Amino acid sequence: MAYPTTIRGIIVKEYLTRFPNTPSLTLAKKIYKENKETFLSVDNIRTLIRAYRGQKGERARKNITDKTHFKEAGVKNPFTLPESHAESFEPFIISQSKVLILSDLHFPYQDNKAIDLAIKYGQKKEVNCVLINGDMLDMPQHSRHERDWRNRSTKQEFDAVRQFLQYLRQEFPLARIIFKQGNHDERWEKWLYVKAPEIFDDEYFHLPQRLGFNELQIEEVKDKRPIKIGKLTVLHGHELAGGSGGVNPARATFLKALDSVIVGHYHKTSQHTEASMYGDVISVNSTGCLCGMNPQYMPINKWNLGFAYVEHEIKTGDYELHNLKIIKGKVY
Repeated sequence: MAYPTTIRGIIVKEYLTRFPNTPSLTLAKKIYKENKETFLSVDNIRTLIRAYRGQKGERARKNITDKTHFKEAGVKNPFTLPESHAESFEPFIISQSKVLILSDLHFPYQDNKAIDLAIKYGQKKEVNCVLINGDMLDMPQHSRHERDWRNRSTKQEFDAVRQFLQYLRQEFPLARIIFKQGNHDERWEKWLYVKAPEIFDDEYFHLPQRLGFNELQIEEVKDKRPIKIGKLTVLHGHELAGGSGGVNPARATFLKALDSVIVGHYHKTSQHTEASMYGDVISVNSTGCLCGMNPQYMPINKWNLGFAYVEHEIKTGDYELHNLKIIKGKVY
């Protein structure tokens, strides 16, 4: 798309050239901070960036209010509506037929024996996709909660996760591996944005680069984006507002999602099924975790070890879900 020839357009073009992969809002804040005398607001800059990038297609471009730039960009907005900040919530699609779901490993506080059992189960089933469904990292040093000086350093945590991912790729050399960010994983970039905004636009410091996703061919799903395995929706669980999930996290999730969903997050295996008056069945599951059972911040809890396995009929979207528990070193 052609850039405008105005001063504002030239400035935006320069920044887009220097930081092509920086999120629009982050880049807009940076431009505004360094060019306050030229732009009216951060929103004004973000509007231009999104238009020049062609983000959200015609729908987004119709919402830009700067008429000068509308004309330059060849965009129509007959009602001069304000820009919409609504974000896309399109699901990430998994089309593989056999999926191993691992959730809440919380490195470096993982349970190695439980992880080994889950991986051996996946190998036995010959899975062609491994989904890490959130909270692969713990990030205690970047939490808003009270910190413990005995926590491992961020570097040690990154090192442990890289070692695990290398092991996972070794054990599943041909499988698709997907990492969905959970609330603990999100702590890193939130901290980076607030505490070190000067380097936030340097991709080297973001999780995919720090953990070697490219070399290991690992895909990332972020921004609370849902995942679909046929007719099954996968969430980490923090996408849904609420607390600990109560007595039955699956039922709590059912009341919020009203869809067949599997979540992690609650560290507890549970299941809830209801049928409509027409016989449509909605079944919700929450999985156990693969981390230590007695963290210092909550040594007494009702957690359990576990993971899940999904067989997916690609043509119909139908699926068979096995929500598995690990009890005294055995998978049930």
